Amino acid sequence: MFIDVILVIFSYLLVSVLFGVVGSKTLKGEDIRGKDNPGGSGSIRQYGWAWGLSVGVLDALKGVLVGYLATRYATNNLTLILCGVGVVAGHSWPVYFGFRGGGGLAPTFGLSLYLFPIELVISAIPALLSAPLYFYTKLPKYLPFIGPVPIMGTFAVITLLILVFLGKGFYPYTILIIAMGVTLIIRGYTMYL
Repeated sequence: MFIDVILVIFSYLLVSVLFGVVGSKTLKGEDIRGKDNPGGSGSIRQYGWAWGLSVGVLDALKGVLVGYLATRYATNNLTLILCGVGVVAGHSWPVYFGFRGGGGLAPTFGLSLYLFPIELVISAIPALLSAPLYFYTKLPKYLPFIGPVPIMGTFAVITLLILVFLGKGFYPYTILIIAMGVTLIIRGYTMYL
């Protein structure tokens, strides 16, 4: 039980290290959060592709490390689920940076990539095929606040949920995806309040 508590706390604290903020402060002398989100996409917009991809990969690797530790050392399935929530929460509300962080997508992707590599790759197919829904329909006219990424992400998550449910069952992995998804939705909603 003690190791499970440590794993959940460690997951949150590890992912609370935002490479976009650390890098922008160290190398550029500024806090990226004053201009943009501190994740990979914000870093691409502010400092270029090489910088942004580095931040995105490092943020995703935090999720991979949490996945490895949780599957290796957790003594129950609930710990894995709580570690997944900790991955999103740590990046979104980092303790080291005044609880002002990014969207949580890269570390969530990293954890998902570690746990469900084949399902994640397959779920990218309907996500990519859904892009025309945005670009070639009147959807932007009726939903101007939604871009192509949320639409593609929705198709990817639904596909991932179905594949994981069919391949691994409902508990703990499908519940893990739902828990991370709910936390991401909460973060997405609170980012603009």
